Amino acid sequence: MPSILHLALTLSRASNLPTVWTNCLAAWAINQSVEKIVGQTPAWHHPTLFDWGVLGWLLLGASLVYSGGCVLNDAFDQKFDKQYNPNRPIPSGQINPSSVWVMGILFLIIGGGVLVGLSAASILWTGLLIGAVCLYDWCHKKWIGSVWIMGSCRTFLWLVAGSAGSAEIMNTVIICALCVGGYVVGISLFARNESKRGETDGSSSLSILLLFNPCLLTLGLIIMWNHLDPTRVFLLNISGLFLGWIVFNAVLRMKNFTNKESIGQGVSILLAGICSVDALAVCFFVPALIVPCYVVQFSAHILQKKFAAT
Repeated sequence: MPSILHLALTLSRASNLPTVWTNCLAAWAINQSVEKIVGQTPAWHHPTLFDWGVLGWLLLGASLVYSGGCVLNDAFDQKFDKQYNPNRPIPSGQINPSSVWVMGILFLIIGGGVLVGLSAASILWTGLLIGAVCLYDWCHKKWIGSVWIMGSCRTFLWLVAGSAGSAEIMNTVIICALCVGGYVVGISLFARNESKRGETDGSSSLSILLLFNPCLLTLGLIIMWNHLDPTRVFLLNISGLFLGWIVFNAVLRMKNFTNKESIGQGVSILLAGICSVDALAVCFFVPALIVPCYVVQFSAHILQKKFAAT
């Protein structure tokens, strides 16, 4: 019988937690760096200029909220999992459903408390994040449009992180948050379309556009901010090409109909790619932070070998 820690990490989809950490790091750092003047070319900021005290609490609170949402996902899906995913902790008898409900709710409550009380994040954005997480858990098997709620969870997470330390949310961070949310929606839409193996619901083109939207947005910003120094332009081009390769590779893998696990493998690649989206964003403002983003992305791939990402 697995330990309670292993069960908690399995229920929490621990392999996806690194993407939560880079979301928080990028949103918090960018919001500390953005100028209030809309359209102004961003300055190059050094990480030592920030007050890093708040980030630890932000990472802890966001991790607990994400974990709580994933745990409750299993609680809501126990009947579905009993038929289609019998190896999940609840249907396999490794843990009883009531314990999963209690664990998930406690994670959300404690996580929300840490975000608001210790990282000084916005009560509004934290409430919207937790509300979106609960709404998605409740309706994702009932409503095909729930993928947009999933995307909103990442958008709200970015806004929560940006507001940490009682900071005012800048317009640039809102745009980045929507971009990250769109990327996550693209993952779900493309996976759902490919799972039909040849059938289509008209969402394929939209999903591809959403998956590549961070690269397209970056290209547009490079053109708009045409006075960026050569170093940042180089890093942005390299990071953008790397993200584009990740998406392209995952899309090709998911179209491999001969491999039954191709969709799951492609989704796992794209989920870890959220860290690359965050790395691309910080290139504009705090280029030094692309290193931890990519290190964390590597850790996500390692964790995926132990804990399923979906």
